[in-house]
Amino acid sequence: MSVKTSKTKNSSPESLLVRIGVDLSKDAFHVVGLDDKGHKIFRKKFTRESFKLWLSRPDLPRLTVAMEACGGAQWWGSTCQVQGHEPMLIPPHQVKPFATSQKNDYNDAEAICEASLRPRTTKVPVKTPEQQDLTMVLAARAGVIKERTALASRIRAFLLERGVVLPRGITHLGERLSEILDDGANALTQTTRSLLRKLQAKIRTLTDEIEDLDRELKSLSQADKTSRLLQTQPGFGPVISAAMIAVIGHPARFKNGRDMSAYLGLVPSQHTSGDKIRLGKITKRGDSGLRSLLVEGARSVIQAAERTGSGKMKDGKLRAFLLALKARKESPNKVAVAVANKMVRTAWALWMKETAWRAMA
Repeated sequence: MSVKTSKTKNSSPESLLVRIGVDLSKDAFHVVGLDDKGHKIFRKKFTRESFKLWLSRPDLPRLTVAMEACGGAQWWGSTCQVQGHEPMLIPPHQVKPFATSQKNDYNDAEAICEASLRPRTTKVPVKTPEQQDLTMVLAARAGVIKERTALASRIRAFLLERGVVLPRGITHLGERLSEILDDGANALTQTTRSLLRKLQAKIRTLTDEIEDLDRELKSLSQADKTSRLLQTQPGFGPVISAAMIAVIGHPARFKNGRDMSAYLGLVPSQHTSGDKIRLGKITKRGDSGLRSLLVEGARSVIQAAERTGSGKMKDGKLRAFLLALKARKESPNKVAVAVANKMVRTAWALWMKETAWRAMA
């Protein structure tokens, strides 16, 4: 960045500000400001409350407030909108290339400013309160599932040390564990049985929590018009629809369905040079949780395609497309990702046109 610009006697640095970069934290906020020519004219450290008051000053011009999309950024984005400023949330990995100086908070704020000036920088949308509710419920659900999976793996490991092998899957664990613990002929000691019963009770409690969160997600999804619209497409249930709305925000930020699919990491990575086109594995960009849900939803669609007239799946173009993929004898994972890609593209079209999905003959 260039040096400070000259300012007239009657103008203050704040009056010339057009854009600021903010290095967020819990208590200390380091701000660097630019004028309309991109020159650095302002640098100041704020506390949390003083920064909020500074943004609300009536003599402050309307600013583009750039910050990394990190913890607390969504709240600050909403606060900026209320104060009449334009928030710009930038993914941290797009800021890092501009941090060319030594690591400190002011240099980080400058790097955020620099990244915000680039037209190709991706912007993270500011979520509405309803979208944040969906995000929090989904995050809580994912956390409980992870905790239950870790607990189930621990039980399997304990049983394996006593020569008892359980099949994979939480369903098999629930069906077989009580039977194993009640079997007095196996090598389990009383201490082991007592411990495993306690862990089994915890798994049941976590399962109840997951079911409660599923019901809450279903209720939130049914109350949302877009979610109901997305659920008309095969493979989209309340959880996937809620996750799509929470992560994407609005489809208009993407030029087409392929761009939205690329944002979610469902397109092949490229290593192309000259005339040699090399396509690799999927990029796995974007939200990993939503991508996993989409792939699982795609697997259910593939299974439905093998059963004529099952649910939303009828003899039409979609079923023919799925069966053609299967006929190529591609790996099941490749087929699932290809279907997930198609699901996202279709979701973009439904979302943009506000039209329900219908089977095409």
